[in-house]
Amino acid sequence: METQPMNQPSVSASDMTPLALTERHLHEWLQLLDYLQDAHAPTNQQTYCRNQVTRLQLDLYKLRNQ
Repeated sequence: METQPMNQPSVSASDMTPLALTERHLHEWLQLLDYLQDAHAPTNQQTYCRNQVTRLQLDLYKLRNQ
């Protein structure tokens, strides 16, 4: 079962625009990166997470400029 933060309404992924879905994923990856840094996770895990953040930022840039 997927839980939603209190400040985000429960919206299924199929009801979201590609832009909104990408923004949500970016937010989740940024939260994970914060957690990994706070937990002093292995470098390879942090690097993978940073790469995902960069990819999503690029996707957002492309979606916003279509």
